[in-house]
Amino acid sequence: MSQIQIETNPSYPVIIEKGLLNILGKSIKPFLKGKLLIITDENVDSFYGRVIAEQMNENNIEWDKYIIVPGEESKSLEVYGRILEYMAAHNFHRNDTVLAFGGGVVGDLSGFTAASFLRGIDYIQVPTTLLAAVDSSVGGKTAVNLKEGKNLVGAFKQPKAVLCDPDLFATMKEERFLDGVAESIKYGILRDEELFAEFETPLTQRDARLSNIIERCVKHKAEVVKKDEMEKGERQFLNLGHTIGHAIEKASGYEVSHGHAVAMGMGMMARACEKIGVLKKDNRERILKVLEKNGLPTKTSYSTEDLFGKVYKDKKCSSDKITIIEIERIGKCRLHKILIEDFREYIEKGRV
Repeated sequence: MSQIQIETNPSYPVIIEKGLLNILGKSIKPFLKGKLLIITDENVDSFYGRVIAEQMNENNIEWDKYIIVPGEESKSLEVYGRILEYMAAHNFHRNDTVLAFGGGVVGDLSGFTAASFLRGIDYIQVPTTLLAAVDSSVGGKTAVNLKEGKNLVGAFKQPKAVLCDPDLFATMKEERFLDGVAESIKYGILRDEELFAEFETPLTQRDARLSNIIERCVKHKAEVVKKDEMEKGERQFLNLGHTIGHAIEKASGYEVSHGHAVAMGMGMMARACEKIGVLKKDNRERILKVLEKNGLPTKTSYSTEDLFGKVYKDKKCSSDKITIIEIERIGKCRLHKILIEDFREYIEKGRV
């Protein structure tokens, strides 16, 4: 078992332990004051619903469950509203807790629900995907989508704890596992060349390196969040590949998954940064090769105009400017504020 303390206000632990699902009830009980609402999706519930019920009952936890349809479409104001109505109708109170048992959609939706129900109640994250484990379960960002774009309505709400069992990733579809690989590679490109080198041998779902890689990614995110919890400065680095990635997701009607879109965004930024003279050719080639070796795409068929039209809806825009992340070398990036109009050139240079 490894435990990382996230130094926010309030602080909380991230516990990474293989087989943690089998002691989940015992593990969450110290964080509970009242009853528990478990929010999960149909796919996750079909795999783990029985063992969750056993764990809650064996540990005498008063609990209820709300199951959503899998996928980005559930991260909506409509579904969010239905959960709030359910909680009010079933007499949840301020000393109760929400438990997010699922991937990023479940985590974001659950966190925002907890942030706003009765002006805020506790919640716990149990990520069931690699993507959620290394990224969205840690740091306190919660949100739902609008028709105009991703994560446009939300709040910063830190969980009471994050409990991560890498064994859960064995049941994932490979495509979804690779979403998490993309976000993990991101940390290597941003600030850890040794971590990046780990992916030169492709990561697999039952890989012995999983726990260590998750721990390293979480430690990197913890360091960034400690310095900039509200994303006013350094935390913006974590958006590497995301501005283009979100545009690709939106253009595809969310048929392209988040991690695959971010991989395309990172690949395109690597090409663009080489062409503008920021990144050396050998680093660009190495980034593209690692993404491709891990089964991830590095370019998109959407046109420059298709993507650029979506950038104005990105929450990282401020008036007529946007902050982008340029790659200087593997392990070192920089923030660069530019006119939104000038970002068209980055997209164009990154496409080929």
